[in-house]
Amino acid sequence: MKRLALLVLLLTACSTPDALAQAKAAEAANALPRAAFYDTAPDSAAPGTPLRAERFTGWALPEGAVGTRLVYDSRSAQGKPVAASAAVLTPAGAPPSGGWPVIAWAHGTSGVAQQCAPSLMKDLYYGEFVANWLRQGFAVVATDYSGLGAGSGHEYLTLTANANDVRYSVAAARKAVAGLGDRWVVVGHSQGGQTAWGVARQQVAEPVGQFLGSVALAPVTPYDRLQQTVQDNQGQGQYLAYVASSIALQHPGFQPMDMLSEAGMRDYDQYLHAGCWSVGRVLSGTGTPRQLLRADWSHNPAVSQFLAGNRYSTAPLAGPLFVASGATDQDVAASTIAPVVAEQCGQGTPVAYHQYPGDHESVLDQASADLVRWIRDRFAGGSPAPSTCLSR
Repeated sequence: MKRLALLVLLLTACSTPDALAQAKAAEAANALPRAAFYDTAPDSAAPGTPLRAERFTGWALPEGAVGTRLVYDSRSAQGKPVAASAAVLTPAGAPPSGGWPVIAWAHGTSGVAQQCAPSLMKDLYYGEFVANWLRQGFAVVATDYSGLGAGSGHEYLTLTANANDVRYSVAAARKAVAGLGDRWVVVGHSQGGQTAWGVARQQVAEPVGQFLGSVALAPVTPYDRLQQTVQDNQGQGQYLAYVASSIALQHPGFQPMDMLSEAGMRDYDQYLHAGCWSVGRVLSGTGTPRQLLRADWSHNPAVSQFLAGNRYSTAPLAGPLFVASGATDQDVAASTIAPVVAEQCGQGTPVAYHQYPGDHESVLDQASADLVRWIRDRFAGGSPAPSTCLSR
């Protein structure tokens, strides 16, 4: 996969003087211009209302697939109207009876600047992963999350806001693009894995369409537990800066230095403004959370609220769950995912949990056959979702 190849390139380049220039050049080569289309303000309409939609041909898609870029009305974690953007992709040919089955795609960390929206990347950030769904006859509704592309300020790793953006993208896409069916599943990786889990929780109280289940690939787990496990892992600086910026966005009295150490603040502005994820990865270099976080970081009141709002396995879900972890994942340790799965099992949710031998990126390929089978079974219906809860 292109993302995995890029990661290998960056990690190899980290020790070279021109590593940052290489990362910036790679991002620039994949970038699309941010048009005035994205400068669409939210209104007081119901969330899930399309604000703008137009056909778009700038993405690398399988032959015959059709792309539409969309700006729609969503809601922040505080319930305020926000604009969000998305790519709506339909396969070649005519839709089947009942419309295309829909995959709502929730992407992993891309950055926090507006230009880090996947819809502003020629390959939609996950390239072949998204294209494979189209080839298999699924429509894809891929949110950018508010603040990336459209909107102002990205509430990074904020479950309520990110899950809102996914659910309302599905509602808006069905109004804006012909041929989409009412049945859908959400698939997410990393940040998007957390989001996919949150979508299933939100669907209990406020259902959108006919929801069939969630797939969470290497989902970001409760952040305080996660940092205890990855505290000596390198290349974490951009994630910590993104979290600090998200908390500052939501809590005006919070300052990033309330969470980040002097070393963690050194490249803070560059993490936010110099580029997207690959630039941040190079900037982070050998930095570890132990070095980049204050010792008392989790005791700050704003941080505590952020942590509490992102514990997502403490309530029943509206559908079954497929969860994948990577045994060698250095960003979201498998040892932090298994306990959260156990907590969700305690809520009566059917959870199919699989651990694969790979890392944060390769788990996407390694889980592919299992998750496709799981998703096809959900659309086929007739049989209960599998669960590994009783075997744990």
